[in-house]
Amino acid sequence: MARKPKQIPLFESLPADARDYARVAFVARRRKKTGEWRGMPCVPPGSLLEAVILEFHAKTNIALEIPLATFMHYVAGALIARGSKVIFQGDAVEADFWSIVLAPSGGGKTWTQKRIGAGLDGVVPVMQSGAASAAAWLQEFAERPRSLWIRDEFFQLLKGIEQPGPLADLKGYLLQSYDNSTIERVTKKDAVSIEKPVLSLLGFTALQPFTQGMSPESLLDGFAQRFGFILAMPDPARPWRNFPFWSVDSQDWAVRFKAMTADLQAEYHTSPEAEEVFLTAFKKLSGGLALDESFFRRVMWRGHKYALVYHVIRGLADDPVLSKEDYGWASRLLEMQLADAAEVLEMCSQSDISRAIDAAEEIIQRLRAAGQPVTTRAVISKTRLITSAAMARFIFSILGVTEETARRPRRHLAAA
Repeated sequence: MARKPKQIPLFESLPADARDYARVAFVARRRKKTGEWRGMPCVPPGSLLEAVILEFHAKTNIALEIPLATFMHYVAGALIARGSKVIFQGDAVEADFWSIVLAPSGGGKTWTQKRIGAGLDGVVPVMQSGAASAAAWLQEFAERPRSLWIRDEFFQLLKGIEQPGPLADLKGYLLQSYDNSTIERVTKKDAVSIEKPVLSLLGFTALQPFTQGMSPESLLDGFAQRFGFILAMPDPARPWRNFPFWSVDSQDWAVRFKAMTADLQAEYHTSPEAEEVFLTAFKKLSGGLALDESFFRRVMWRGHKYALVYHVIRGLADDPVLSKEDYGWASRLLEMQLADAAEVLEMCSQSDISRAIDAAEEIIQRLRAAGQPVTTRAVISKTRLITSAAMARFIFSILGVTEETARRPRRHLAAA
């Protein structure tokens, strides 16, 4: 008996902003390139980041997205500790971005974080709270309200804050810290108040429990959209059998990191060329789709934070002006993360959406080659992977196809 195609009611029932996020993420995923490690275009040549990546590449089989994300957050932690920020269009932007790294169990997440932390020799203070309650976490955060927080088993924490219990209030505190808003907690025993909190958050979690336990709706809600998702999958070119043990030489990392961050400025500003690159990236990553600007700005806002981090990684901490190159590096990282978000979404929804997109693209090409009109009805009739007009329209938007213009046969378009 033929396998019944999976129904995909997800994209028809999601709110408009969630559909927009999914649409843009799938477009970015389709831009992924094959060949060398996909993250290499995000690594400035000659930088300490490159040295760290090459060390992990040569001496471990750990997915390189893990040291990439870890190092980026350590630089962000240094910026936050110094109070450095970038001024963009009059807004002061801190380097307080949030990331979730998903890797298979045993993928080296904890080992990497410990080795990089040890290699940097405590240059950047890290909050590694494992607090079992929101109140306890807030007390820890109050002691260092400008922090880099690294948390392992992050999915377990997410489950805890999404249900009634001692961690339930933590979600609200995190949202307030994301907005740099004052956090207050008053009880009969004590009172805690944190003004202008700044938190860079790096969460590590095992891939399978996350994708099996996280609903697509939760993944696309406002809280989850504040994270950059990073998939860290095994590299077939570096099989684990070739690495009976892991070892990295971090001898000069601390010295180089201190030199790299020695001249951090209190304020950085963007050049007109840098702002133009940001606008170009904004349009490119939106896929030319009609999106709610306030929502998409939330996704893109990390670009300013990444540009500031890249400015420092490139050895330009003493230069108070961010350049177009800084934003160019940032846009590459944003594109990679949007592609990963699409893949994580597909894993969580357990759908055949990517195969449906590929099938629709092939059908559309055949219809156009035959001079036939491209309509949702025509596409649905030729594949069982697309089960409704709403789903077909969603896929059309990803592919940049509109029924109104596509209905005309190709020969008519050519003559027009």
